[in-house]
Amino acid sequence: MLAWISRLLGLGTAKRQEAEAPNEPAAAQAATISPTPEAEPAPAAEGALLQQVLLDKQRRATGYLFSLQAGRTGQLADQSPRVRALLDDLLIARLLTLAPHWPAQRSAWIAIDDTSLAHGSLPRLAALRTVLHVQPAEPEQAAAPETVSRIRSLQREGIRIGLDAAPGAPWFESLAWLADVFLLDFHQAPATLQRYHAQLGGQFALIPRVATGVDTLDALDAAWKLGCSEAAGAFAQLRGNWQGNRIAPGPLRVAALLARIGSDTENREIAAALKQDMALSYRLLRFVNTASGGLQHTIGSIEQALVLLGREQLYRWLALLVCASAQRGEGDAMMETALVRARMLEVLADRVAPEARDDLFVTGLFSQLDMLLQVPMETALEPLALTPAVREALLGRRGPCADWLAVAEAGDNSDPVALLVACRKLGIPAMRAASARITALAWVHSLAAAPDTQAA
Repeated sequence: MLAWISRLLGLGTAKRQEAEAPNEPAAAQAATISPTPEAEPAPAAEGALLQQVLLDKQRRATGYLFSLQAGRTGQLADQSPRVRALLDDLLIARLLTLAPHWPAQRSAWIAIDDTSLAHGSLPRLAALRTVLHVQPAEPEQAAAPETVSRIRSLQREGIRIGLDAAPGAPWFESLAWLADVFLLDFHQAPATLQRYHAQLGGQFALIPRVATGVDTLDALDAAWKLGCSEAAGAFAQLRGNWQGNRIAPGPLRVAALLARIGSDTENREIAAALKQDMALSYRLLRFVNTASGGLQHTIGSIEQALVLLGREQLYRWLALLVCASAQRGEGDAMMETALVRARMLEVLADRVAPEARDDLFVTGLFSQLDMLLQVPMETALEPLALTPAVREALLGRRGPCADWLAVAEAGDNSDPVALLVACRKLGIPAMRAASARITALAWVHSLAAAPDTQAA
């Protein structure tokens, strides 16, 4: 169980979000989830923010790979130096907002053009345990003396430098002696990777390696054999063959309660069901008394807790418990991804489809429920009372919620074209999706960093 689950909801959350949302006319029906058309962003300012989780051999999250890529109308644009510089500036500015609650055990890997190494704010990124993934504007030319000087200056400030492994290339050879880590791109041919492995082992045996573009389990196995200590790629989203698996008793009991709330069961029946599960009743009372610290008396009964929370907050709390019931090492990384998606979609909906906010939060939260519980998605959703829009999105990526989920998933899957297409389909500027992702990640980190955190 994530230790900070009890802080994910507060009694003032719903009212606070309503106060923050602009006063826009509500859409006719929540099920349509029709976003208000947005003004077209300037092409140079349109960027697709990609964020992949970096995992170690135990599938524990160790960092994030961030990049902001230019594009328009679903096609990646040619990135002129001016556009690349603008995107690097936007990426740095957004990532700096994560610094206050950045987890001590995570690193931020930031893809940046070598022409942006002089950016004045880069030293401040040391708070994120940053590794700058420096990419050359001219890979066939040796790095300029000023590039070397800037890299050494940033390293003195606590910034680490990562280079794409390319032994023999002039730019790589001119900077390899300065690198803190090498990145092996597994989209390259296996023979090329084997050659790089041999060359790096001979010249730079002590410099760690990280694998990117690892899309299959075979590629992951190859990454470990080639000496990589961490890996990122589509392998983290692969589903197993879980046919025949059943939901464990713990999350199944929570799911049954969730279904009662979704089907408008009366509070007295919900309270009676809760009282049959002593552990869940204890968690609920502990949560309510922690979240309602301003009250002058302790909430001592389930009935009082239900009245104080309200059905919407109780639904969210139980939904979070269903996800958090995964007790595997990789479960925390998946849970974090699900929470970021949930909050990201909620933030995006605040301005353009506020009536759909709850559906979109649940869609993002349950988008990896099958992976968390290691059962088919149909099995995972069977005991839950979900709206048709949420169920369609999760089972078949169809319906009104599916378009929104596609925005979050494309950013996680390092697919800039799909992300830009999804944003255009909804009429949302890609940079708004980028801001929502950073806001969501900061929210999750702030919860984890809270000093008075207690287990749910």
